Amino acid sequence: MQVQWEPVDEARTLFRALYEVPGTTPYSTAIRLADDQLLIYSPGPGLELELPAGTRPDIELLLLAPCTGHNLGLEPWLGAHPGAKAFAPEGVQERLRKKKREISSLRSIEELMHKLPDHVQLYVLPENGFHEVWISIDLDNTTYWLFGDAILNFETLEANFLMKFLLSVYGIREGLNLHKLFLRGLKDKSGFKQWALPLFNNNQRHVLLPCHREIYDDPDCGKRMVAILNELK
Repeated sequence: MQVQWEPVDEARTLFRALYEVPGTTPYSTAIRLADDQLLIYSPGPGLELELPAGTRPDIELLLLAPCTGHNLGLEPWLGAHPGAKAFAPEGVQERLRKKKREISSLRSIEELMHKLPDHVQLYVLPENGFHEVWISIDLDNTTYWLFGDAILNFETLEANFLMKFLLSVYGIREGLNLHKLFLRGLKDKSGFKQWALPLFNNNQRHVLLPCHREIYDDPDCGKRMVAILNELK
């Protein structure tokens, strides 16, 4: 697959690129934090040799594995960029240690928070089996949201009837949805709902950039997220 970083916003602050892992084709998102600093949310294997257009050769590269299912690219990215700094939630780091894939240079989420400019925020979700963290970026009166596996948006499912049924078992279906496995891994669904609702129940314009898959950029985005969260019991 040819690497192609597509700009998301007119100012070319955000870029996305598709990568392949067995059974799925997720996206990595690149955030230009400053002229000399680039954050990769879910660095995908196979993308490490091609950075977004206009990236400086001396860029400080920050790599974030945002949940348990999005860490496969860390080693190839660190191999291609020895000066890069890699970050992951403690739960993800623990999972890697149990699988004997410990990456000695992995840094904490708290350290990454201190590197982010004011318009970029990192959110540690209430306790969940994915150990997921989100990022929001405020640009031009719009809040862009980066999700790992918790929220999915498949405009279409390119699969036969049987495969679509199997995907639906895991909560993967067409449209904007919360991942069923993410919900099963939540320690407190009501607590998560109360935590997440204020993020979207406002007059801000929201645009969602889930790793899986298409961008959700409808005018009703905030209301749609509120409706999805209010369905939690």
